[in-house]
Amino acid sequence: MIKLKRILTSFKKTSTIDECVIAKLSVGGKSILAKNRDRGYQAQVEVIHELLDGVEVVYLHDKLTDWSEGLNEFGIGIANSSLSVAFDEKEGDLAKDKLDKGKAPKISHDGLKIRIALTKKKLSEAIQSITSFVGKDSKEVGIKGHTIVANAKYSFVVELTSKHLPVITRIHAEDIVVRTNHGVQYPTTGYTSGVKRDSSISRLTIAKEKLRQAKLPSEVLDLLSDTHTQDPFMNPYRSDNKFNMHTTTQTMFNLTDLEFHMRWDKDHAKPGNYINNLPKNYEPKIRVFVGQND
Repeated sequence: MIKLKRILTSFKKTSTIDECVIAKLSVGGKSILAKNRDRGYQAQVEVIHELLDGVEVVYLHDKLTDWSEGLNEFGIGIANSSLSVAFDEKEGDLAKDKLDKGKAPKISHDGLKIRIALTKKKLSEAIQSITSFVGKDSKEVGIKGHTIVANAKYSFVVELTSKHLPVITRIHAEDIVVRTNHGVQYPTTGYTSGVKRDSSISRLTIAKEKLRQAKLPSEVLDLLSDTHTQDPFMNPYRSDNKFNMHTTTQTMFNLTDLEFHMRWDKDHAKPGNYINNLPKNYEPKIRVFVGQND
């Protein structure tokens, strides 16, 4: 399905900015993509519903960094977790410092790339865009880290770093696949040692175990937000901890029924507004659900 010769290209050093838990699973015959997004600052997020290049899309948008991810009318969903962990840890301080000085924080090139990939009608085209698209900066080739891209029928996980070519792996329909912040195909990337690697492995292990309990799509985000261990840094949903990396939002894309769900954390994110930029009298194909995670 994926023609690698058309995808492989040159990759230069860059940074991506999402330390999180992402998961792909099938629940009750529905194809589900879910994410807990962790940030080191109070996230300012919104949900944007619009047409991009004639394609209906819904995506979470981080107003501070321009990060985005979501799904489109063809049931293609995209979620990413970072392997550029050193930058992740600095991002909150960088954003706060610049905001204090009245300047905009560092902008993520990958947010634009994900929005562009969401304009694709075919899964193969979206994967090619994810791995080879160049944004405003010619050094920023492809989306780094773990990226899960899926539709109702097929799912793939792409692992790509600034020093490695992409590895594209098919996810079988019955499998539950979870990625956090350590390399799988490239074990020397992301967190490689210490308590932060322990956290990455713990979050992956717990999320995968708990998601096996899901019988309905409506249970997925609850399973990813429950407290499963006393150490808040080791939970898939991270509350206050000494490393100041908190879960700010949860998203779930039901790729079968074309539903976008987003919850923001009441302590670590500002309330997320829903912005409908669709043309007047346009009948949306995607349903949107936005609320607070208590």
